[in-house]
Amino acid sequence: MTNLSNVSASVGLIPHQIISTFLSVSMKDVFDMVIVAICIYLVLIFIKQTKSTFILIATVVLFSINFISQEFDLALTRRIFEPLLTFFIAIFIIVFQPEIRKFFKWISAGRKTTFAKALSLPEENAETIVRSVFEMAKKRVGAIIVLPGQYPLDDLIEGGFPLDGKISMPLILSIFDSSSPGHDGAVLIEGSRIKMFGLHLPLAREFSEYSRVGTRHRATAGITEKTDALAIAVSEERGEVSISQGGKLTKVNTPEELATVIQKFMDTESDASDSTKSLSHYFLVKNSYTKIAAILLSIIFWFFLIHAAGIVKSTYTIPVEFKYLKDDKTISADSKSTIKVTVTGNNKDIAGLKPEDIHAVIDASNFKIGENDLEINQSNIKLPSYIELDSFTPKTLEISTKAIVN
Repeated sequence: MTNLSNVSASVGLIPHQIISTFLSVSMKDVFDMVIVAICIYLVLIFIKQTKSTFILIATVVLFSINFISQEFDLALTRRIFEPLLTFFIAIFIIVFQPEIRKFFKWISAGRKTTFAKALSLPEENAETIVRSVFEMAKKRVGAIIVLPGQYPLDDLIEGGFPLDGKISMPLILSIFDSSSPGHDGAVLIEGSRIKMFGLHLPLAREFSEYSRVGTRHRATAGITEKTDALAIAVSEERGEVSISQGGKLTKVNTPEELATVIQKFMDTESDASDSTKSLSHYFLVKNSYTKIAAILLSIIFWFFLIHAAGIVKSTYTIPVEFKYLKDDKTISADSKSTIKVTVTGNNKDIAGLKPEDIHAVIDASNFKIGENDLEINQSNIKLPSYIELDSFTPKTLEISTKAIVN
């Protein structure tokens, strides 16, 4: 009974602890969490748009290992990972440069959906593509046709020849004819125009999944792995038609099925292009679940890194630095030049303070030969912005200077 009573009492305290925690949140804490939530939201949008889930996994693993090493005082792990975290941003930029460039290109596109289906593929052109694809499948002519989505393809495609030709069955068949210089490459279609042909596409990274297919199908899957493009492939050996979205290849058996896929893709891209017409609308109105995740993560970080860590006081004896002392004077060795300061801050912040983080600076430009009575004020004590000065002693110093004899 006693144990049950203790458990009940403990459970009853939980709501009160939660309430007291929320009551302890100041406007400064709220503002702090809002800023962190915005940063997390931007990172999540970056991962969503570039489809770089590896970045999220690597970040979580890196910070989790660092957190564990701090909590359990794992000296070796901490020594290795603390410097790594210091250079994390630089490493992040170098390793994920293509994804970062693509993300900013997506943002800079704004209302210009030049690589979007906002250009729209007219229905008659879609029918022409379908008829051309199955005609080539019937004749065992290999081909790749790419319909771009919202993401830019410039950094992924190479080579090719500009065309800007009107979509027609004779033109498509002639491009992929074996006598054409660009028949082994891909065709890029934007709106009602064939923009380029003979393009080289990146190969899919998941080689094991496409071990039974040729280079053409690997390239078809590769261009859609990290973009929202739709790619259509015709097999030269088997005379089969396949489509790829999200890096996945799917066989298409009939013209009607391919027409449905293209129409569905166009409808999806039309909806997506509406969201890119205004970046403010996309960031502020869309992505509700992403916003909720960012807010929850911000609250969790605040609770474990700030609230749970607690606020502590610590006292340090710091040296006084004399600046702008004229060249003909020097400070006497018997002058007391240290100050004892008490600071307040987060437990982790206080524990991480280094001796050089706190120091006192005195303007000695007006020092005279002999005794100088100095009044110390808060502006003379330099602290990191996240640490607050609680008190300091002494309030005055007697500094003796003497002339330098040449």
